Amino acid sequence: MANTILVSGLLTYDSGKTWFSIGLAKSINKKGYRIGVFKPVAGHNLWSQYSSFLYSIKNGILVGEDVAKYSVILGFSEPHIVNPIDVLLSPLDPVSYIATNNISKYFIDLEDQFKQMVLARYSNCFTKTIKHYIFRENLDKMPPMIQNLLKSFASNVSAEEIELQSFIDLLRSTESENNLEECRRTICSRSDVTIVESFNDAITPYLRLLDSVSAVVVVMPTAIAIYTDIRKIREAIIENINKFGEAGFKTRQVLMKIPPERILYLKLRSSEAEADETFDEVMNILQL
Repeated sequence: MANTILVSGLLTYDSGKTWFSIGLAKSINKKGYRIGVFKPVAGHNLWSQYSSFLYSIKNGILVGEDVAKYSVILGFSEPHIVNPIDVLLSPLDPVSYIATNNISKYFIDLEDQFKQMVLARYSNCFTKTIKHYIFRENLDKMPPMIQNLLKSFASNVSAEEIELQSFIDLLRSTESENNLEECRRTICSRSDVTIVESFNDAITPYLRLLDSVSAVVVVMPTAIAIYTDIRKIREAIIENINKFGEAGFKTRQVLMKIPPERILYLKLRSSEAEADETFDEVMNILQL
């Protein structure tokens, strides 16, 4: 079984998970190990990450910015397995809110990611199929030019129109978790070391993943925190879920409860490919 490292972010955005994971993957690969990367769930924004949407159009499959980087920089050719679930968010139409004198609701709705979800992809690693979905209830809230762009892409990938809640129910289902595990096993079967990138500021994208993890690296701007006692992390998550519900998955809840075994500073790098001595220390801790 592959040595599996879970990379989690402390912040909701811009912790640097992908930046760190690519650098670590390249360092591990230089030592002769076959490297695999797995990002179970990804989300990206059409407005701020438009280049990844153009990448999706070119390749005929919805792919986020992080997974596009993994494909281009690390040379992975199966983004649908590297990232089985991808969700595209789009900016709401501010003009419609201003026109109805409802700008306060605009700011409230911006805080709700579910109101901005317009397209999604679900790759099934059991059946080897890829399905795209479009959420009409949200699409109508987007600026006209973006609606047209999304409709065109949805048509090209034969996206099925479903209610958003149906897709959310799928994400939270045992079926989805079983599928993610099958995708992970597929990647691990081809790798000596697998790096799993979590979602936003979740310590793990799903609880069962911890059964296969040998270390957790929490990434934050300028530093990382390392855990190898996975049992303690699992116990902390379960306790936090019982207390806070889904918010119990947040990385900060674990960090506040369990001191990390090691904390290391990261150096400033101008590119993902640039070396950092911290990667060598991480590999030593993981006995690679």
